[in-house]
Amino acid sequence: MSQTRSLGTSAGRKPLATVTKHLNRLVRVKLKNELVYEGRMVECDSYMNIVIEKAVEYEGNGRKAQYPKILIRGNNIMYIQLQPELAEI
Repeated sequence: MSQTRSLGTSAGRKPLATVTKHLNRLVRVKLKNELVYEGRMVECDSYMNIVIEKAVEYEGNGRKAQYPKILIRGNNIMYIQLQPELAEI
């Protein structure tokens, strides 16, 4: 029982470690303002600020813009999908 509790607790306390394991992989990031970005996450710091290369911006159901590299401030992130099924990158 204590083994199960410790596994759940340690996994819950280290989301940054999980995110940094996915550097240089494709991610989808949804922001609090409902914008969504998809691309290759190349950097992540302790504040969960992330840099995405070949970023595609989506608003609603449609593609809005494409950028070579973007910085997303961590406090604007609603969630990060680490293994998304991406249409184009």
